[in-house]
Amino acid sequence: MRCMARALAGLFLAGAAPALAGPWADPGDARLRADIAVMRSYGLLTGPADSWPLPWAQIDRGLARAEGLPLPPAVAAAVRRVQALSEYNRQKNRFRSEVKLANEPALVRGFQDTGRGDVDLEIGAEHDLSRITFGWGLGYIRPGDRPATAQGGGVQFRPLFAAMHLGNWAFYGGHVETYWGPSEEGGLLFSTSARPFPKVGLKLLEPRPIRFPVLKWLGPVRFDIFGGVLDEERDFRNTAIVAMRLEFEPASGVTVGLNRAMQLCGAGRPCGLKTFVNAFIGLGDADNTGTPDEPGNQLAGFDLAYSFRLGRAGHGGRLFFETVAEDADNILIEQFARRGGGRLHGPLGQSGATWSAGVEYVDTLASNFFGGNKFPGSLYNNFIYTSGYTYDRRPIGFSLDGDTRMLSFDAAVTDARNRRFHASVREANLNVSEDEGHRISLSNERFVIGTVGADLPTRFGDIRLELRAQGDQPDTPGVKDGTVQVEAGWRTRF
Repeated sequence: MRCMARALAGLFLAGAAPALAGPWADPGDARLRADIAVMRSYGLLTGPADSWPLPWAQIDRGLARAEGLPLPPAVAAAVRRVQALSEYNRQKNRFRSEVKLANEPALVRGFQDTGRGDVDLEIGAEHDLSRITFGWGLGYIRPGDRPATAQGGGVQFRPLFAAMHLGNWAFYGGHVETYWGPSEEGGLLFSTSARPFPKVGLKLLEPRPIRFPVLKWLGPVRFDIFGGVLDEERDFRNTAIVAMRLEFEPASGVTVGLNRAMQLCGAGRPCGLKTFVNAFIGLGDADNTGTPDEPGNQLAGFDLAYSFRLGRAGHGGRLFFETVAEDADNILIEQFARRGGGRLHGPLGQSGATWSAGVEYVDTLASNFFGGNKFPGSLYNNFIYTSGYTYDRRPIGFSLDGDTRMLSFDAAVTDARNRRFHASVREANLNVSEDEGHRISLSNERFVIGTVGADLPTRFGDIRLELRAQGDQPDTPGVKDGTVQVEAGWRTRF
């Protein structure tokens, strides 16, 4: 018992963050994520790194590991870009402003931060006060005209958040973006498809092994748990979301992530310790009764990823698999969505330029794990919570909702001047079951989306340009209603 107590104490207290600065890097910066992938495949950044926001404690440890090493030019360039962001993050007061303008918001919302409306404006700041980081923001969104991409608009006092350093942990509350999983095309359980809902949580910052005879074989571990409220008009106002993720690295380059989310409570619904315990245990009459007496909706899943290095010039890559499932009787799950893919990256010449390319396939039509039986309309839906696993009318998980298949190819080049050029082709097959509850398209629509874009750093801030050609629109049966979308953004930090 004393050994277990020492193990837990070590997990909570070991290794304070290298600096008491902002606790994490938010999701949304595709170039940062690409640089993190380079550092990870080259062995500089260790431990699980598939849940965002990604703690700076872990990133800074990787930067410290890179100091003085003879790195290939492409790896050294990635380290310099991450180091520049780390140095900015160490400022006591950090300010930002951002503008995004588009004739139509993007239908697919992956890891890269794109506008949530035709007009998306935000100013904000973060302040470090001893062991507390406080962030505030003021934004304006003018929603797009199409229901498939529309979100709540108007002036919004968000994001607002506060985080307190507790040794190697951060206790936080507020509007914190959450993106779980190894995909570039949006997490299956939590993505940035919808705006962040208010939550309170506890996050382990730097992955560390648990010093206990059995658990130590998990390798470096990171854990995140939070509870949030869907504070909007829906079937049950103020429905709660409780979620947890455990990540560990049992072997070098191998990451395992275990996820769980529970949707429960809300106005008029039972809510208390018993409700939570029954949902968490999920056995017998405690959970899946098939009646309104159930505590709520549950989803669970896991992901596997392997990052590898190829030679010594800076080549590397990654393979991954991800799944999420709706609950069934007696804690058994049988209705799975699944995703798989891989990426490669490497140098372009000796100037520090890099390239990357990837492929992904996702299928959110729930079925048995190895195929077979299909469950149309199951994923992200629940007979009690009829508004589904959504916030602000958008899926909290994959941005194209359930019952959808998508194959995507993408490539990017970052040159020696840190300019990033990217392109992608996606074949999207929306609502393959023609489920009447689908939130993106009531009809089955299949079309291609081509994208080209650039991220251009300038002395006045970063400029982002993107051109998208979409072969059809949701909810246009029998008609090919193609569209061309243009988005331009500007962001500055000081």
